Amino acid sequence: SDPAVASIVPDAQKKARPRQQQTALTREGGKSLLPFSRVQKIMKADKELPTVAKEATFLISLATEEFIKRITEASQRVAIRDKRVTVQQKDIASVVRKADEFLFLE
Repeated sequence: SDPAVASIVPDAQKKARPRQQQTALTREGGKSLLPFSRVQKIMKADKELPTVAKEATFLISLATEEFIKRITEASQRVAIRDKRVTVQQKDIASVVRKADEFLFLE
């Protein structure tokens, strides 16, 4: 196609990129969605924390997954209420200020 013609075609007439499919992440039994070694590395960064058993690291991974799930779902509800698709930082800040379960983040 001719680049000169392409430059005068309005953006609305150009092909829109297809929207990416949302993939629901599913956890296999006995595994976390978060990389075990990364969680372990973050925990080892805290010098006051003693050596932590694998089972404890796994449970912390699961708790972290649940925390991320809850705060993102609550933030998404705020964005939808404001008639937006994209979750913004202000949505997360609103959830932290207004939801009792996230007040510890203030």
